[in-house]
Amino acid sequence: MFMLKAAVFSFIGVMALAVAAVQADPSDDIKSAVKALADSPNYSWSTTVQGGFGRGPQEGKTEKDGYTSVSIQIQDNPYDIIIKGDKAAIKTDSGWKTPAELMADAGDAADGPPPPEQFAAIFARNFKTPTEQAQDTLDNLQNIQKTDTGYTADLTEDAAKKMLNRNRPRRNAATTNPDNGNGPPPFEVSNPKGSVKLTIKDGTLTQVQFHLTATISFNGNDRDVDRTTTMDIKNVGSTTVDVPDEAKAKLSS
Repeated sequence: MFMLKAAVFSFIGVMALAVAAVQADPSDDIKSAVKALADSPNYSWSTTVQGGFGRGPQEGKTEKDGYTSVSIQIQDNPYDIIIKGDKAAIKTDSGWKTPAELMADAGDAADGPPPPEQFAAIFARNFKTPTEQAQDTLDNLQNIQKTDTGYTADLTEDAAKKMLNRNRPRRNAATTNPDNGNGPPPFEVSNPKGSVKLTIKDGTLTQVQFHLTATISFNGNDRDVDRTTTMDIKNVGSTTVDVPDEAKAKLSS
């Protein structure tokens, strides 16, 4: 009788664990993996963009509560950017400059395509690390599905639209101020759709991939967007960020 009772209780315990596993909220696992990376002292990443309108690959390093460095190509023009808090410094041929200074140098782009300096300035001003981008989507995930390496999910329409409008250029640099958010209205976006693929290893986020599609209307012209952004996380806990003195001075001014 004792053996029978023990077997019954053992079976009940196994079933309880199985039910708990089935009922566990996958969003909690995702949040935990994102938090684990955000709480790490530092990490590096590389980003590739397909369908990025001239934006090339990106390499980045970040320290928790410290400096972030990003190297990016925009229309075949390389830019080194240092960020700390809400301030940024961008390396140019004439030294390090703030986004506001770079926008002023770029001038009014109303009569032609926006110069790459405008993209660089707005990119620096709106920049978010991979963990910050992942955190922004945590409350906007739908249809979460478990995979062999992590999770996939759909983004809400509003979240997809906001991501498509990030880092857009201004058509009139002379009448807008990149430091106070006084920019133009968002693009007109039709049928925005987005999805995210999250790769998790040993409880920590190791890759984030966003896929966005939509039709964007600008100046009366429609353009179909199909963009995939992949961020690979690496060197967690062993990354150092080197900051030139001139960039530090610009950030503290």
